Amino acid sequence: MRIASVAFTNYDADPRVRRMSEALVERGDSVTAVTLRQPGQARRRRVGGVRVYTIEIAQYQGSSFAPYIWQYVRFLFAAMWVLTRLHLRNRFDVIHVNNMPDFIVFAALPAKLLGAKVILDLHDPMPELFAAKFDAGSKHPAVRVVTLVERISIGFADRAICVQQVHLETFVSHGNPREKFVEVQNAADTRNFPVGAALEHASTSGKTRIIYHGTVAPRLGIDTLVEAIALERETFANVEMVLIGDGDAAADIQALIAERSLGAIIDFRRGFIPVTDLLPELEQAHIGVVPAGMDAFTSTMLPSKLLEYVTLGIPTVCSDLPAVRRYFGEDEMRYFPAGDAGALAGALVDLVGDPAARELQAKRAMRFLDVHGWERERDKYLSLIDQLGGNALLGE
Repeated sequence: MRIASVAFTNYDADPRVRRMSEALVERGDSVTAVTLRQPGQARRRRVGGVRVYTIEIAQYQGSSFAPYIWQYVRFLFAAMWVLTRLHLRNRFDVIHVNNMPDFIVFAALPAKLLGAKVILDLHDPMPELFAAKFDAGSKHPAVRVVTLVERISIGFADRAICVQQVHLETFVSHGNPREKFVEVQNAADTRNFPVGAALEHASTSGKTRIIYHGTVAPRLGIDTLVEAIALERETFANVEMVLIGDGDAAADIQALIAERSLGAIIDFRRGFIPVTDLLPELEQAHIGVVPAGMDAFTSTMLPSKLLEYVTLGIPTVCSDLPAVRRYFGEDEMRYFPAGDAGALAGALVDLVGDPAARELQAKRAMRFLDVHGWERERDKYLSLIDQLGGNALLGE
């Protein structure tokens, strides 16, 4: 079959978009991705067998509402133009659109009118993100508009994908029909994140390596992590903290590291690394940290970085988030109250000082893979593509 994937993202650094696209290529499908262009990238290229068409739009990072909407609208029409031209040349069977935002699903409108089936893959709930990002309640006019747009976008799609049960419950609470959804977990692709790799290859330099990778945004608690390291700087004399990522809060985190004189302990590598290049960094880690704060958005998260740590066998210290609790028990995850730097410092001290406890926790957390490993989730996704591409209804 011929499948198109559309995402307002950097294709190289987005693990979900890449693993789904490349899973289709592996079984012989033809896949085209329409994504953002990064500096120095060609307009058209091939990555892992996927034809990638890129659109040059600078991603806005800030706290104003209008610039976010404007960049999304620009991408919507640019992606619609690319998709329509490609569809007229050689028609797509299925177009897989990834949020955010939800409304870029309408980039597939002309192709849908010409017979293509459309999937909307909801990585995250936009109403909760906007409520948290702009400090607005669920009744705020902007949040209500975003919620309405979500319902219209899901209604337009032939099927919708959600990544876990708490997200599904959230979307249903917004007025969307439960039967429209298929759950495909954000499981780590074992080609790039081999099961148990960190248990075999963790650094033997004599220092305990703690790692965080991904988006650096205020809601994700990186400041809490820095403060926790500062509280135990003497205890952490033989610890190295590696931060890899970028985002709205990156400059503030750099300033905080300097202010707390932690440059010798915290190595902040600003920027995103392609998924295929992450393994050498992650498999050397002894402890992973997911320090997210608690708000309307983060309370629904089951972070993909956490599942990558679990797959690699990296014991993780995580904020006590409801969605994480849904899947991991006390013996599988070291929890601390969100925003509590002292509690986070204490949890890190305990794991730094007890390698045996770290290994046991990591192995227990890997039980998650028995139910939600990538091979199982991949098969659910491929089945959905087959059913839509064959014009069959799910469940028939």
